Amino acid sequence: MSENKVQSQENAIVTSGEIRTILQDFCIGKKPLAKLLGWGETTIIRYIEGDIPTAEYSGKLKNIVEDPVYYYELLLENKDNLTNVAYRKTMQAVLEKMTERKINLIAQYMIYYTQGDLSPGYTQWLLYYAQGFFLALYERELFEDDFSVNGENAPYISLYNSMKKHGINIFEVPVNRLTEMEKNLINKVLDTFCWYGPKTLKVLAAHERANYRISRDKEGKRIIAKELIKNQFKDIMTIYGIRSLNDIHKYPDGKFREIRGIS
Repeated sequence: MSENKVQSQENAIVTSGEIRTILQDFCIGKKPLAKLLGWGETTIIRYIEGDIPTAEYSGKLKNIVEDPVYYYELLLENKDNLTNVAYRKTMQAVLEKMTERKINLIAQYMIYYTQGDLSPGYTQWLLYYAQGFFLALYERELFEDDFSVNGENAPYISLYNSMKKHGINIFEVPVNRLTEMEKNLINKVLDTFCWYGPKTLKVLAAHERANYRISRDKEGKRIIAKELIKNQFKDIMTIYGIRSLNDIHKYPDGKFREIRGIS
């Protein structure tokens, strides 16, 4: 057996350290975690002490480490396996974990605000317009993720893939982590652009993208830099007479009239 294959197999088995990370990140004990997964009470204890889990059990634990939404779905499905106290404690922890990245927090805020009336693709373009107007109005980013140029035509591809995999989950987010300025802008973008469907927003964004120069991030991935997006939206604000949040609607209203050739 080659050295690379042995290393690959070793990496496939969940480690005791990874299991401890699950317990800490999701505020759950060893026995409650085993019960949640439908396993014997001492299973997690044995794995931490050195027993090697089966490929199936290891795979489930690895999925939890890598994807908090997977844990969230397990929790909803198997909540009756936990006491009410344990369930509430670990649910709070997983909600915080799922929204610890700013873009995830904002996406989930959008989903909650619209009561789930969004698709993964639709959310992508709403995030883009929120980022663009925030950059132009306030000279700083709303979230750190760059606009990714990729075959899926989804600017924030990691989030997009996660939403496609798990679907739309509606839950109340910790809005105290968003400033009033941020919430006001996000709300205005939703109230403005949700009049238009995702296909229409993609057409609008395609017109903007024609003016962008593609660059590379530190990992060599193709992106549209935030500075370019900021400058583009500053131009939009000048052209369409946008001076405040209440004027944002002037852009899509005016631009779509131009696209359709309506005077």
